[in-house]
Amino acid sequence: DDWLGKKMEDYTLRYVIRFYLQMSQAAFFSKAPHIVAYFFCKVAQLSLENGVCQHTPLVFLQLSSIIMRSGNNIACAHRIAKDAMTLSERFNLSDQMAQLSLNFINAVGHLEWFHAGVQRLRVCFDSALSSGNANMGFLCVQQLIHFAIISGGKELTSLLKEMDYYLHLLQTYKSEMTRRLLLNSRETVSMLIDKGEATSIEAQECPGADTEPGNVILNMFYFHRAFQSYWLGFSERCCHFAQKCNVAFPKPGRLYGTQVRFYHGLNLLDMLKKKTNASRRKEVDEIIALMKIAASHADSNFRNKLELLEA
Repeated sequence: DDWLGKKMEDYTLRYVIRFYLQMSQAAFFSKAPHIVAYFFCKVAQLSLENGVCQHTPLVFLQLSSIIMRSGNNIACAHRIAKDAMTLSERFNLSDQMAQLSLNFINAVGHLEWFHAGVQRLRVCFDSALSSGNANMGFLCVQQLIHFAIISGGKELTSLLKEMDYYLHLLQTYKSEMTRRLLLNSRETVSMLIDKGEATSIEAQECPGADTEPGNVILNMFYFHRAFQSYWLGFSERCCHFAQKCNVAFPKPGRLYGTQVRFYHGLNLLDMLKKKTNASRRKEVDEIIALMKIAASHADSNFRNKLELLEA
């Protein structure tokens, strides 16, 4: 924890850090994740050696996300992320709070109480819009909607009205990526309510022809299709999309990887009870082992899921 108390005095180094952060953004949009990781690790090293500055919280949140993607040292990643948020309070980074909170939620939000994450994201949405950062605000919206769906914390018809409100706002605040992600979530809620018979809308999200690995829209399309298929009773379809999700989210330490494996496990258990796929018992055991790890890190979010699989 000593690094939290040492402040960076060399202003030249601060400009170097800003340069590295700009380069990491360029690498991100060039779809070079290993280069992105290099720049963030480099900035983290500079902060540890020379002290912290106003850019350090975002860097360490990104570092925790990189660690989480590896599926290892989950507790360490969680601690780094919490320390980064504590550090942000010292620098009074109110103008960056939406971005910092979204990075925290994306990295380790599933390790804390889901409902607390939803409330944090609602505050960040209001903060981002009031500061003129609509894109960041609507990215917060997309994440809070996802948390609300998987946690069951809000009645579905109310959640559908909330999403329609956000989609209406997006006619003014243009954010195409968020609109497409929200349409995915809206279709899921509509299907859960009445299979889309009376609650569907004309606008639908299609992932298109871009099947390149790392396509966020396509990966979330797979996730929602697996989720919908389980609740609608389409066992084979759920298996199909769950397997695609396992490729899209190969490390179960992240929220989407853990969540889709849970529903895949429930689906396989249903199939085993019907004796339609007896050869996949080993896969269920592997999923239960992964859920035990998830429950050890976030008991309030995953203990009930583990007990359901073991029942």
